Amino acid sequence: MNQAVLEKAKELAAVIAQSPEYITMRATEDAAGQDENLSVLFDRYNALRSQVEEETMKKEPNFDAIGDLSRDLETVQEEIKKQPMYMALQGARKQFSEMMNGVNGELSAALNPGGVSGGCSGNCSACSGCN
Repeated sequence: MNQAVLEKAKELAAVIAQSPEYITMRATEDAAGQDENLSVLFDRYNALRSQVEEETMKKEPNFDAIGDLSRDLETVQEEIKKQPMYMALQGARKQFSEMMNGVNGELSAALNPGGVSGGCSGNCSACSGCN
């Protein structure tokens, strides 16, 4: 592998790690991990998900129980989404993702300067931009 490319990738990673978006995301992740309400809700969510999986794997699943557990799972998931710390975490992750999309767009544009606006990679398998 090209050592110069690896060195530049390390430099880019270091710059990204110092970006406000990354720093905010990591701090918010840490705070969310310490949030008592989120911890309780995630524990409940994981327990319900395990119960659904266990019931589904039985030789003769109880579909009424699966339905009840699935509704409980959705209720807990909605409660998680309402938590201020969860909303902050989602916002921080979105900001970081947007920054990374910009980075990837710049890389794509630099590697394909004559390509379609937005940085066409030339791989059409997951793209609907040229149709």
